[in-house]
Amino acid sequence: MFKLTLKQAIYLLILTGVGLIPIQLTAQQQALTPQAFAQKAAISNTFEIEAAKLVLQRGNDASAKTFAKDMIADHERAGLDLAQAAREEKFQLKAGLDDEHRQKLNALKASPDGDFDQAYLSTQVSAHESVVELFAEYAQQSPGGPLKSFAEKTLGTLRAHNVRIHGLAKE
Repeated sequence: MFKLTLKQAIYLLILTGVGLIPIQLTAQQQALTPQAFAQKAAISNTFEIEAAKLVLQRGNDASAKTFAKDMIADHERAGLDLAQAAREEKFQLKAGLDDEHRQKLNALKASPDGDFDQAYLSTQVSAHESVVELFAEYAQQSPGGPLKSFAEKTLGTLRAHNVRIHGLAKE
């Protein structure tokens, strides 16, 4: 039988790539800078508010409208908190949507009236899954500071939104 010394086993692990996993995770974690997190959060926040406003204008489903009202209130408050945290971190956020979220909002606007509420709910399911993942990642990997505190504080509300929207989408 072939026996390895501890030193040989470590070299083997490194050579086969197993030892590279922590290096790759660290690189991924470092990719989400405070500015990148804050900008992604701001874009998502703006999207949530704009989509909710559409529901209040065009929606027919009472539960979707109630959810939309709550999204506006919660995300306007989160937007103020995010802007304050960004200022404390010494940078400004760019206003508006990126191309991806602009396209999603335009697709929602183009939805036929009969399908609009369901289109909104479906959009919100994917939006909340993405934003919960973003906030959880940042809260876990960030070394600290105002944005980490914001992410940790807001994550519970976002998770509650996620659970709620999944329930509404099943109705």
